[in-house]
Amino acid sequence: MTETPALRREPASSPDQDYADRVAAFIAAHPGLLAADRWEDPATPPVRELIAALGSAGLLRDAWPNPAAAEKKGRSALCLALGRAIQLHSAFARVGNGAPGAAVLTHLEVGTRLLAHHPAHLAGLLDGTSTISLAATEPDGGSDLSTLSTVVRREGGQLTVTGEKWFISNAPFADLLLVLADDPEHATGARNGPALLLVAAGGGGVKIEALAGSGHTGLTGAIVLDQAPVLEVLAPAGHGLLMLMRHWIHERVMLSLRMTELAAGVLDDAVSGARERQTFGSPLLTNQHVRFVLAELSAEIAEVRSAALQGVRLLVEGTCSAAYAAMCKYRASVLLRRVADEALQLAGADGYRTGHRAERALRDGLGLALAGGTDELMLMQIGRG
Repeated sequence: MTETPALRREPASSPDQDYADRVAAFIAAHPGLLAADRWEDPATPPVRELIAALGSAGLLRDAWPNPAAAEKKGRSALCLALGRAIQLHSAFARVGNGAPGAAVLTHLEVGTRLLAHHPAHLAGLLDGTSTISLAATEPDGGSDLSTLSTVVRREGGQLTVTGEKWFISNAPFADLLLVLADDPEHATGARNGPALLLVAAGGGGVKIEALAGSGHTGLTGAIVLDQAPVLEVLAPAGHGLLMLMRHWIHERVMLSLRMTELAAGVLDDAVSGARERQTFGSPLLTNQHVRFVLAELSAEIAEVRSAALQGVRLLVEGTCSAAYAAMCKYRASVLLRRVADEALQLAGADGYRTGHRAERALRDGLGLALAGGTDELMLMQIGRG
């Protein structure tokens, strides 16, 4: 469990420790649910089962950094919830198989957060009885959301949305979809620009197909919308992308923490492996170059973790900039891929084996570099300041 000293002015309080203990107990009690082979199966990764179990245990609700509650109760409530969220995501990052943590972060920090002011849907998401996915990117545009082909129109008295979405996390398991769509006819508002819409994933006009990839097959999906009915307009025309831009600051900071803890777990395994692996009659760890590489990676992890925790402090204060969040995500993304690559090299042929922690982390690193915006998009954001 990674400590979060940046969120504490005093030693961990009993509620903090109680939550950390509950997360550890949950992980220990669900080895089958978190087993790597279940998450590598493209047909049945147990996303719904995991979200339901976490919700039933109260771990989602207690770790949710509720912006609405923070407005009433002050920063202390937000600080406590964010600290618990960090404990949750750090613990799942330390699980050898990285996929469960990806599903949890997508559900809690992306979809649920965007419905913070919609209590009718919020209860089910926090209780784990319903699931949600953000559908923003499209087949030809990727991270470029400036030219959307998905459009919302008013058909009679009903708003409908038509288009395609691509590489959408948790889409095959979602009950609700948050759809970013252009509004050329101003069906949702007078301004120009995208709207953010709520759509039932199981409703008419919605087709979702799991995507195969080098990462966790089945965790992302392609969505085809054909005059799908809109349940609710979350942000009208001209406000949808602005809402997401504010949200991405939070998401990217939390992603950077997750990637840093994934890297830390891989490094711990690499150190243990280098201590046990014999080369030319001696443990690999006795090689000075190997020790230097591991020490350098350890220093980089500490540096990136510190930057990410500073990002959390800024989130609590309401002063985290888009550029700083992009810096955190970019550095953590590069770090995870480097640590995974070095760990794989140190493991030799065994590291190339499917299911080895370093091999798994390298795939995770490639996927997480895309989630929440590519490395190049982060550099563009940093350059804009």
